[in-house]
Amino acid sequence: MVLIFAVITVLSCSKTEENVSLDPPTAEISVDKLVRKASLRNQVIPFTIKNDEGEDFTSIATFYVDGIAIEENTFSSETIGDFEVFGVYFDEGVETTTNTEDFSVIIPKRKVVIEDYTGTWCGFCPGVLAAIESVDELTDEIAVVAIHETNNSNPDPMHFPQVQNLKDEFGVNGLPAARINRTSNWSSPYDTGEVTSMAGVDTNFAISILSQLTNDELVVEVNIVYENGSIPGDKLIVYLVEDGIIYDQTNYFNADDTSPFYQMGDPIPNFEHNHALRMSLTQLLGDAISGTSPLDTYSRTLSVILDPEYNVDNLSLVAMVVSEDNTARNAQTASIDEDKEFE
Repeated sequence: MVLIFAVITVLSCSKTEENVSLDPPTAEISVDKLVRKASLRNQVIPFTIKNDEGEDFTSIATFYVDGIAIEENTFSSETIGDFEVFGVYFDEGVETTTNTEDFSVIIPKRKVVIEDYTGTWCGFCPGVLAAIESVDELTDEIAVVAIHETNNSNPDPMHFPQVQNLKDEFGVNGLPAARINRTSNWSSPYDTGEVTSMAGVDTNFAISILSQLTNDELVVEVNIVYENGSIPGDKLIVYLVEDGIIYDQTNYFNADDTSPFYQMGDPIPNFEHNHALRMSLTQLLGDAISGTSPLDTYSRTLSVILDPEYNVDNLSLVAMVVSEDNTARNAQTASIDEDKEFE
């Protein structure tokens, strides 16, 4: 799919409208759902002008980035920063100027994946949750997945059907258990520095997520751009997770005055569970990413019919790129119907 940076919409004026100037018409840049608002260094950014009728004025327009005219309709920058663009063109002798649209050139930042193997029946599992909440207070650069499991006669309404496959792959033998970037064990006392030391560091590729929910069909587009081209063995994983699920939680920290769950009860009634893994839109351990040249966009579109029991207002997506050995190299998160740009 070709991504267009800006779609510029011509606004027509009527003499009968209130407060409408009779000066020459203007055009307004509006951000299309498939437009990237951020790009990598030296990545080509195309601009396009179309009016409400779909007429394309790109070829006769002059584009200005930060007030300076550029050649043709593309721009790239080897330095990071925030930029502004507008266009000017003549239609039947009338000069039309668009409004100004902002965009950025960035160095991608790494999001660290934290996976919490847990169960509502697991009394020590809130300890991992407390650690995740501590990390969340320190950085936004994390992607959290809570993988629930039912244990014998102990039901868990968030049980993930393929949990045993993940446990076998990543050496999880009992709960609680946590993994950083899928393959690194994160054990008690859950040092936050093990996560924050990697969170937000510069990396060489970025992930964006675009999604749209129509009735019960969710369509998701994930885009990946590598500065130096894709790496053989890389795979894309897209998980659907749900927040705000209310269910009692067994709590062995009820008598521990150092715990945030002290005297909250055992079990804790009406406990709010977040990041619960509901389904994988890709293969569980990822789909192969085809070879992609430097700064070209790898794009993958996925669709799924949602279970009517899910609360769509609380659903979100976690996309991660993992290496051949299943270690997560970067991740992105987005709510449903959100367009999350490269970061």
